[in-house]
Amino acid sequence: MKIPQIPQKIFDIPVGKGFRINIWTIPMLVTAFFSNYGELFLFAYLSSALHELAHILCAKALNIGISYIQIYPFGIAAHLENEYIRSSEKEFFISFAGPFCSLIFCWIFSFFEKIYPIPQISFLTNTNLALCFINLLPILPLDGGRMLKSILTTRFGIIRAYRFMLKISKIMLIFLVLFILCLIFASKFNFSLVLITAFLLQNLVFEHQAISVISLKEILSNHQKSKHSENLPTRVLCVCKDRPASGIIRHLSYDCFYVVNIMDKNSSIIKTVTEVEILDTLIKKGIRTKYQDI
Repeated sequence: MKIPQIPQKIFDIPVGKGFRINIWTIPMLVTAFFSNYGELFLFAYLSSALHELAHILCAKALNIGISYIQIYPFGIAAHLENEYIRSSEKEFFISFAGPFCSLIFCWIFSFFEKIYPIPQISFLTNTNLALCFINLLPILPLDGGRMLKSILTTRFGIIRAYRFMLKISKIMLIFLVLFILCLIFASKFNFSLVLITAFLLQNLVFEHQAISVISLKEILSNHQKSKHSENLPTRVLCVCKDRPASGIIRHLSYDCFYVVNIMDKNSSIIKTVTEVEILDTLIKKGIRTKYQDI
């Protein structure tokens, strides 16, 4: 759903307030229409629009704002107002809405295909099925990657979940690149797969940048989070006093609050502190601060 915006702006053409067109979309569409693939492209964009509309309606129902809608050479994407959704449950349902919608429309078009067996309806059936399964791949920023990240966030926190998903995404992309190379070797070149892979590789770099932004925002917003800690689940960590206090950063999450028990070499608790106290000490004394110095 969401791609970090700053690196993308040089490729954007604003169309009104709420729409943007990726610059590579124009030559792609021109080539398609002059190659007599215009009708197929329109059907593909229609399926993509229905998929993205499900995301938008679900986000609106959950009070998540949409900043703008972007048209890419391979489809349409809605961008959220914030860099990330501060609720793992909401992120899961918003991500799930798109593939679920595509699957429903696949079933609807397959029903009409039995009554009216024409190529256009068959193409819509296959396109919606492909949209469903491609978006369910556990790769960021696809819906499957977002869904798995939201599940992992509940258990491990946003930062650890993000880093784990980046590793999974890299592995999946390696297999996808190998698959495309096999197609080229077999003389069955698929330009759409090349475009999708290039898009995923590009945005994997942006997702790497997003981790640093999210880590910084978690630190800066920590005091505001603590004011509402009674509404957040509390988790307890036990750490050795001689360990670097910066280790708390990888556990941070927007939907829980950490209390840390500092232990000595005999595993006796010598002090209990909150994540806010640890982060304040890291800011004042530096990243090399140990738990015993708090």
